[in-house]
Amino acid sequence: MHYFLLGSSVMALIYLSAEGNTHVFQKPRFVGVKTGQTVKIYCVPSNLSLPAHVEWFKGQSYKDQLKNSQKITITEKSDKLNAAITIKKVEIEDRGTYFCKLNGMLGPGTELQVSSSLCTRISLSRVKDVIIFLQALLLILVLRYVLCLCAVQGLEIEQCGGADLYEDITALARETDAAWEVESPDQE
Repeated sequence: MHYFLLGSSVMALIYLSAEGNTHVFQKPRFVGVKTGQTVKIYCVPSNLSLPAHVEWFKGQSYKDQLKNSQKITITEKSDKLNAAITIKKVEIEDRGTYFCKLNGMLGPGTELQVSSSLCTRISLSRVKDVIIFLQALLLILVLRYVLCLCAVQGLEIEQCGGADLYEDITALARETDAAWEVESPDQE
């Protein structure tokens, strides 16, 4: 009988100590979405039977508490629902880490990554393609102009004198008496 009473007491102490050691989980831990979509992050206690009050924060500082607004909806924990935050029409500025605080205990955080929509990427890709095409066209026009200009100038020169087109510059070279000295790095 003494062993039964001792065992029951130990089990009660274990149950009471486990009840005070509640953990908070966030699901999912990572979310990647495109702009304009809706995101829902859940905050779940390890002991589902406990009543809870939830607070949400963005970033590691925990100073800026998020509140209900047109963009953000915070759902409190109830018997049938877990606490959650819903972010509507996500924008690039919404990316970051979101933390829930359930009964004073912080969750591990959920990382939200937001990328621009596919339409924006396609339009940027098309703009780049148009710029590359215009650069190539401009290069072709400049080269064509230069070649035509050289050909026109060449025809004018040939038609002008009828004599030699090129001068012999050796005839213009003069003899100099300047002495050239070659120094090597070893001499001083």
